[in-house]
Amino acid sequence: MSTESIEILIVDDEPKQRRGLAAMVRSLRPEYRVHEAKNGKEALELAHRKPLDIVFTDIQMPLVNGIEFVEHLHQDGTKLPKVVFVSVYHEFGYARQAMRLGAKDYLVKPVSPAHLEPVLAQLEHQIRQEMIEQTTADSLSRQLAQSKTVYIEQLLYRWMTEELPPAELREAQAAFKAAGPGTVMLLETGASMASTADQEWRQMLKRAISQTLGGLADLIVLSPEHEKDRMFVIAEWKYVDAEGEGLEKLRAALAQLGQLYNRAIGAGVARSSTCLGADIRDCWEQAQQAALYLFYYPEGTWLTAEALASQLSKADPAAAAAKDSQSLEEAVTSGNIELATLTLTAMVEQLAAGYPPPFRFKCALIQMLLTCLKRAELVMEDADYGRLAARIDQEIVAVKSFRDAKAAAARLLSDMIRQMKKDKGARSEWIMQKCREYMEAHLHEDIGLDAMAQRFYYNASYFSILFKNHFGVSFTDFLVKTRMQRARSLLLQSDQKIADIAKAVGYKDIKYFNKVFKKTFLHSPDEFRRTFTS
Repeated sequence: MSTESIEILIVDDEPKQRRGLAAMVRSLRPEYRVHEAKNGKEALELAHRKPLDIVFTDIQMPLVNGIEFVEHLHQDGTKLPKVVFVSVYHEFGYARQAMRLGAKDYLVKPVSPAHLEPVLAQLEHQIRQEMIEQTTADSLSRQLAQSKTVYIEQLLYRWMTEELPPAELREAQAAFKAAGPGTVMLLETGASMASTADQEWRQMLKRAISQTLGGLADLIVLSPEHEKDRMFVIAEWKYVDAEGEGLEKLRAALAQLGQLYNRAIGAGVARSSTCLGADIRDCWEQAQQAALYLFYYPEGTWLTAEALASQLSKADPAAAAAKDSQSLEEAVTSGNIELATLTLTAMVEQLAAGYPPPFRFKCALIQMLLTCLKRAELVMEDADYGRLAARIDQEIVAVKSFRDAKAAAARLLSDMIRQMKKDKGARSEWIMQKCREYMEAHLHEDIGLDAMAQRFYYNASYFSILFKNHFGVSFTDFLVKTRMQRARSLLLQSDQKIADIAKAVGYKDIKYFNKVFKKTFLHSPDEFRRTFTS
């Protein structure tokens, strides 16, 4: 411990003795702040003005003697310094009386440095120990107070959110009786970071709530550790009509504070209860749901349970089903980012018009984007496909608002189309092979150039050129050749009827099939089978 802050008083009616002792203390402890008083009355006045750590006082003095001086300190509640009596009277009676008054030592005049030094050292040691003990006690007291506060806040949070055992319920009700009308508010305070600035923001927010509503309601303001971007306000109104006034004032105060800290504060507000303590869980659930649906509103919106119920009653449940997925897939296939984005935005707004719960909305949006991505699987590298699929899931789940969801979906769709264009340019040979495999597997279907080009995300004209450059023949000629080769195999290796074979290779008109087959192999299908299977 540094002794620079030690205040010491020398009390003696004999100037020579007083000044001599003061000079001796200054020489042994230059860092002490040493004061002098010529009698007990003057010493008392000084003790009342300034906290003293050590007092060396004579016993026999006019007006108020040394014993009376210490007795007065005991009586008026002044912090008692370490007292050392200094006197020529060394009878046992004085010493015993001094010790009974709490004196730390007794020195006989004249005092020498050899006698004074050990006394000062001992008093310093006592002061140091007391300071350590006091610091420890203060710290423990703060910890206990903080622990109790945290415990009560956790208890009240659980009181709102779960069924409490009877003993804990009684404890919660004792901590906040809430027998009158009131409500619960859930404030969306913005994303939280473990920083000094954020701690300051939350402290200011709590203070603003307390100051604004203090005269209108009994309050509990909770900020659970696991919900760092939220704050709960439990308000029991003090008089009728206090709620309307209180909510209006609080909203204005928090809007002003939000502007100062550049943060928007939204809120979900439960219906007013006639007995808040009895309805606390219902109020919490209403505030929770209202806060959940802030997803669809601009930042800083205050949404009451009544307003939410009215909005949900007007919503069209059928709107929640996006019906234009084909249009979106075609827009993506065209490679036109602007058209695809406009189509997606229209679908997203249609989806939101049904006001589904935000998580369900996000799931539907993820499915919408993954469907488009699935169509692009054939023209993408596996790594790029996997990366985009992961991004779609992660980025849409993470959005905090409808506005952010629209922006994220548009960004992901644009990235998807750009990646398709990039990958298919480098994979044309692989794509042509996949195209051939697809044609061979679907010869029975009505396969056309436009449909195949769309399937592989190409413009039909460019696809036709790419196809001919790769296979050496046009798409139509290649398709006819492939169908005829399959028909020949079926004629030679099966006993299927010719009409069934025609259908199996994509010809509904058997006469037209016979005509094309004869042109290709110079025999009708029936002649071909008899000639080459006999």
